[in-house]
Amino acid sequence: MISTIYWLELNKILRLAWPILIAQLALTGLGVVDTLMSGWVGVEDLAAIGLGTSILLPVFMFATGVLLALTPLTAKALGENQPHKIATQLHQGLWIAIPIGWICALIMWFPHPLLNLLQLDERVYELTVGYLFWAAFGLPGVTLYQVYRFYWEGLGKTLPTLSFSVAALILNIPLNALFIFGWGPIDGMGAVGAGVATAIVMWSMFFVALIYVRLHKDFIPYRLNKVHKPSWRQGIQPILWLGIPMAFSLLFEVGMFTFIVFFIAPLGTIIIGAHQIAISFTSLLFMFPLSFAMALTIRVGYAYGQRDLQLIGKLLRMGLVSAFILGLLLSIFTLTSSQYIVRAYTQNPDVMAVALILFIFAAAYQVFDAIQVTAAGALRGLQDTQVTMWVTLLSYWIIGLGLGYWLAFMPDRFEPMGVFGFWTGIIIGLSLAALLLFWRLRWLFKRLVV
Repeated sequence: MISTIYWLELNKILRLAWPILIAQLALTGLGVVDTLMSGWVGVEDLAAIGLGTSILLPVFMFATGVLLALTPLTAKALGENQPHKIATQLHQGLWIAIPIGWICALIMWFPHPLLNLLQLDERVYELTVGYLFWAAFGLPGVTLYQVYRFYWEGLGKTLPTLSFSVAALILNIPLNALFIFGWGPIDGMGAVGAGVATAIVMWSMFFVALIYVRLHKDFIPYRLNKVHKPSWRQGIQPILWLGIPMAFSLLFEVGMFTFIVFFIAPLGTIIIGAHQIAISFTSLLFMFPLSFAMALTIRVGYAYGQRDLQLIGKLLRMGLVSAFILGLLLSIFTLTSSQYIVRAYTQNPDVMAVALILFIFAAAYQVFDAIQVTAAGALRGLQDTQVTMWVTLLSYWIIGLGLGYWLAFMPDRFEPMGVFGFWTGIIIGLSLAALLLFWRLRWLFKRLVV
């Protein structure tokens, strides 16, 4: 009987997770398409897209983290059978998204102080500024879309996320072709055109999501007859209380990998290339435990709303065991496929040699990475995000980045490890994060039971 319940819950989580996984891969594909199509114009355009997305991504991730609070809040309200509360939270989320989106856009419109520090080629500088200028217009739209996305995911509906993400990827291709290369009366804009296409895609996602939620019968029980005014106590405060720590957690993670690239730049192009290959591949693998964790958040949040402690306990045990198995499988896959994966990226023997070593480091942390992201997802479902923020700060920046930098450049008693020092720091940092978040989850569940 117990075994049957575990399998039923695992099946529910996997049905929630696979659309999220495909959606995440499709959204990653947006950046790949921008990079490929801009690269066909010229190397300056390719560099501008790389720099532009490196600046845009952390800002977008921070906004996403704040609004991600809607998923556990909506799931909990669904478990409590409070449709009016769900509708109110949706409206309050939209009120939060409006200023967040425009603040993010404002930041992107003035990237000059940061770009001036990089001493860029004049053409690359102009293209990067132009790309960010136009892409920034889409940020208010995509933040509003994220509200609807996390709303319907909190209701246990993840297929719409899949549909919207794949549609966005498909729409992005002809829009890129139109604005990057030009057609008819529209002149080609190169990398700047990719920013225009991105903005149009972002606003399209919002407007279609708005129509979808307004017309689909599944959302009728959660409608309000009138628009709710901003309310600090009813919606804004709980969303920010959960969301801001999540936003910083995402920022700490993205920031660590961004800064590592800057730190290893003096080590040469071979090291940078090998590092980028390993990061690119492991980022793709991370989508699997991340999607599982996001699905677990929904189920735990629902059980938390029902105050079903027995179900919460089963979900936590099943989630962590599944994360361990998934991490182990990803680790084995990384080791056994490294030769083929690296060859797909490069034929340079020096880059390949370094990348293959980095793949061993990557395999070493897959289990810890899967456990820490799953534990963080479960904690989100229980509306506990403050500790996760501090754990990620300690694990990613003090250990991952701080210890990694020391191992890379500063040892006195042994040879500096270079890029391998940073990857050692990542392994130790993720191991610590997995351990601390597991302890926090265990302590919190015991407290709920008592």
